[in-house]
Amino acid sequence: MARGRVVGVDVDAVIFELYGLRPADFTAVRDARAARARREKDAAAAAAIGALRRPTLAVWAANLLARAHPDQAEALLRLGAELRRAYRELDGAQLRALSHEQHRVIAALAGETGQLAAGAGEPLRETVVREVEGIFHGLLADEETARQWAAGCLRKAPTTAVGFEDLEPAPGAAPRRTADVPAPPAVDTDATAAAREQAAAASAALRRAEEHLTEASVARDRAESDAAGLRGELSALQERLETAQRAVQEAQRRHRQAEQARAGAERTAEEAARRLADAERSEG
Repeated sequence: MARGRVVGVDVDAVIFELYGLRPADFTAVRDARAARARREKDAAAAAAIGALRRPTLAVWAANLLARAHPDQAEALLRLGAELRRAYRELDGAQLRALSHEQHRVIAALAGETGQLAAGAGEPLRETVVREVEGIFHGLLADEETARQWAAGCLRKAPTTAVGFEDLEPAPGAAPRRTADVPAPPAVDTDATAAAREQAAAASAALRRAEEHLTEASVARDRAESDAAGLRGELSALQERLETAQRAVQEAQRRHRQAEQARAGAERTAEEAARRLADAERSEG
């Protein structure tokens, strides 16, 4: 993770705290930490903290795994390094073996992530679990972001690299073939170029779809958070209403008692007045 310590406020510590919170709690705590930095006259820290964005539920869950099982996080980082090296060296056999391994590892990590999230009070829907798997796939091709995640501070989902197309083969690298496998026959250059263009277009379309999915996930999580807040407000208002209704009922009961007491006092006063009148007539 890139260091971000600013004199006065430890921004790294705040980042670590924030990205360990459930998304629904993120904004309020972030704003409180930024306000504290402003009170301490640390404008740089306040700006850095205020610029932090709430993670999606899938990103939060991925961070949860990295924090709970740093050994598994390091294992994924090692797998990513091996995959990137095999791609750069055009080692087809190693790529096939590691590809099988990556699917096995990511499925296991996604399952563990789901269990951790449920244990933290945030059970994940199937679509979110798929997003978590996409995050792990993306981390394999992005070393810098992967290390941010391994520190438990991933801020947003990486762009999933399909086939590591953003990596360049090592200079002089040539596709490796086993001794008992003949070299593939020459293929038509135009057909190969067309196929590459189609593959690039498909990869670009997939990246756009993933970006749209991430945006939709953020909007969904925001709506869920707002709905949860409104439900909390509604519950508080319902409780206040019930309290007010009980107070009204108690006030009405006391009002009835007061009316009854007044009526009794009026009867008593009238009786006393009659007795006084009778007494005065008797004396006269």
